[in-house]
Amino acid sequence: MRLTFGRSSGRPIAIDLGLSAARLLQRGGADGRHIIAADEIPIPDEYGDDAARRLGFLADEIPRVLKEGRFRGNQVMLAMPGYATTVQHMQLDSSEVREPELAMHTKLQGCEGEQMVRKIDVAEIHRHGKPMSEIICLALPRDLVMQHVEMLHGLKLDIAGVHTQPVMLAAAFNHLNRRTADSSLATCYIDLGYGGTTISITHGQKIVFARRIPVGGWHFDRSISRTMNCDLAATRAHRLAITAPDATSAQAPAKAQSGMAMLDAAMAQATGLDRRIGQPDPGLAGEVSPGKPPMAAIDLSELLETLVDEIALCLRYHKSLFPQRSISRAIFVGGESRESWLCRHIVQAVRLPGQAGDPLARLDTNDDATGLLGWSNRSRPEWAIAAGLLEYRVDRRTKV
Repeated sequence: MRLTFGRSSGRPIAIDLGLSAARLLQRGGADGRHIIAADEIPIPDEYGDDAARRLGFLADEIPRVLKEGRFRGNQVMLAMPGYATTVQHMQLDSSEVREPELAMHTKLQGCEGEQMVRKIDVAEIHRHGKPMSEIICLALPRDLVMQHVEMLHGLKLDIAGVHTQPVMLAAAFNHLNRRTADSSLATCYIDLGYGGTTISITHGQKIVFARRIPVGGWHFDRSISRTMNCDLAATRAHRLAITAPDATSAQAPAKAQSGMAMLDAAMAQATGLDRRIGQPDPGLAGEVSPGKPPMAAIDLSELLETLVDEIALCLRYHKSLFPQRSISRAIFVGGESRESWLCRHIVQAVRLPGQAGDPLARLDTNDDATGLLGWSNRSRPEWAIAAGLLEYRVDRRTKV
């Protein structure tokens, strides 16, 4: 199903609806490379699984943020929460391809109520000797989408598009894959969020795999909370204290020139160097070196094992679809990627070259654009979805 919106005029405001915060971002300038406004709305823990209270809270806070900030216009693009999105790979036969929406609704698993669906075509494959079409189905509850649409309309905002997080995650880094030759580069984007982890694998700019893993910062906090018998706020403070990132090991130093041109070219591709000028790609903040979780009084090994196993399953599924294609790098974003030990642990476990992503690094910004202290002087991996909304082309008819 589709939502139909008016044609975009000017530059819309991106709104990323995360579990722990809603983030608003807008860019402008003649070349569109300047961030003119940015802000975030922390969402109280007690609203986490209460859709009605979250909506009411956002309906109060969004007008305040728009009024107090430097946002311009009343047009918005929306990324729905990742925890509400069902991501499922499907195989359609020749008859199902003719009516893909019906087939997707039939094959969807674990969804309650009417769903709004869209598909991403992946590849033509063979299963049991039969030709099939591999697709990715992205589904959102219709009621939830329309509740957010009505809330924003009630605030006198025009909606330029409603999107899903796996697509926006990949779109945030489209600038890394502009050239035709970049279609040969397979990249795994890992968004370590508070409500869960989103995986998108691309060949160049084309999404060929997506998955939502229900393990994130909230799950770590809940596990610690049960052990320590305290609320989530105290738990989060404790977790951040015991897993404070080691600044000296968060990013590995750049390798010296070896003189071996072929090896240097391969390493440059794997670690994210710009292939035209030999400099770090804008949007990548540094190499993630392998490492182990920090020693702590709280045992998080079961959740870590689940997360790593699920990511490994994603990589194996991609390999089964494209046996001749190897993933060149993993790019980490999301608020939880600030805990560098977690990224290092994943890199060591799945044995992929890792990069810390900074999706706003290539845009010009300063602290005048936002009330967020020190915002322009640090890496901002948690803004990947909002950045993807800004990159994504707005069509007159926009699929969810």
